Amino acid sequence: MAAARLVDELASTALGRYAVAVIGEEPRLAYNRVLLSSVLAGETGSHEIELRPAEWWRDRGVTVRCGYRVTEIDTGRRELKISGEESMEYSRLVLATGSTPLRLNVPGADLAGVHTFRDTRDVDLLLTLAAARKRVVVVGGGLLGLEAAYGLAKAGAPVTLLHLMDRLMERQLDGPAADLLKTLVERKGIRILLKASTARIHGERHVEAVELADGSRIEADAVIFAAGIRPNIALAKDAGIAVNRGIVVNDVMQTASADIYALGECAEHRGTCYGLVEPAYEQARVLARHLGGRPAAYQGSVVSTNLKVSGVSVFSAGDFMGGEGSESLVLSDSRCGTYKKLVISDGCLTGAVLVGDTADALWYLELIRTREKIAAIRADMMFGRVLAVPSKAA
Repeated sequence: MAAARLVDELASTALGRYAVAVIGEEPRLAYNRVLLSSVLAGETGSHEIELRPAEWWRDRGVTVRCGYRVTEIDTGRRELKISGEESMEYSRLVLATGSTPLRLNVPGADLAGVHTFRDTRDVDLLLTLAAARKRVVVVGGGLLGLEAAYGLAKAGAPVTLLHLMDRLMERQLDGPAADLLKTLVERKGIRILLKASTARIHGERHVEAVELADGSRIEADAVIFAAGIRPNIALAKDAGIAVNRGIVVNDVMQTASADIYALGECAEHRGTCYGLVEPAYEQARVLARHLGGRPAAYQGSVVSTNLKVSGVSVFSAGDFMGGEGSESLVLSDSRCGTYKKLVISDGCLTGAVLVGDTADALWYLELIRTREKIAAIRADMMFGRVLAVPSKAA
């Protein structure tokens, strides 16, 4: 997704300046990874999540090599080595290698029937499981795990979701919001166990059950690890490019090697790796301007989540927990399945959490990013933009 957006931005700011080639290991054109759970749930066709058709790339003079794996970067010769003994020279190289899914290091993790949920190939495997009504345990109660559980359940599989922490999506939701989300997800037939530590996976050759740290046992035919992602930095590290958790970049997304850049989930900017789409798109915009010879600088992103999680609309942004000196406005209606929390500090909106009703999410995000003073609308802002600023909302 990051690479596709970069090409789009380059076509607008520096069309014809570079001969662009995109090399990807997956055997298909760039697609919207956010919608994988919709494909799994049968709500969207696999072909519908493609970001751009083949002719779009061709019309912009872009060479696309799908199903090819870059195995080595020779920074001295400015050359990429590609699986199959091929090579390709470059003058500028952009690494948009994304992330790899974490697999828990527990006994039995190498058994047949243990999978991850990260790309379209994973979706095909999970659809086969669901069609056979296999009992599935999903490990991880973050966004990825919830999406996998929802997709599998809707496709027909009995699903149990295990989460190590005391609430779902702890990085994006506060306690009350997470409690409401749990209730709404359980109504869809998904069993959720919190504070559940996976100790081992049982089976001779194939998954038979999952054992938790408390000794309890859950019968299962398959296990899906969706407990997080790790920036894919192997290529850069092997090439001697500076890495920490991610590939270290400066404010124009440049690595320690002058002609090599990185963006998206694999990049680390000012000590932060963003595992979300919007920061990758913001980085692509900056990098395209820089490569086009225009002034640009990436200052970091206000992290926000605005998605349907297991069929439930969820949004969070900024400092939604609230630090010292902040105040919170809260509206909770469990019967209607809605929760809103707005965090105010120094007269500005600094964080927000919404569950169920996210109609005003982008307005709240704008207020957080611009740090606009909200004294004039404070009494009405909880009820939405239309009531708070009717003249502008039209």
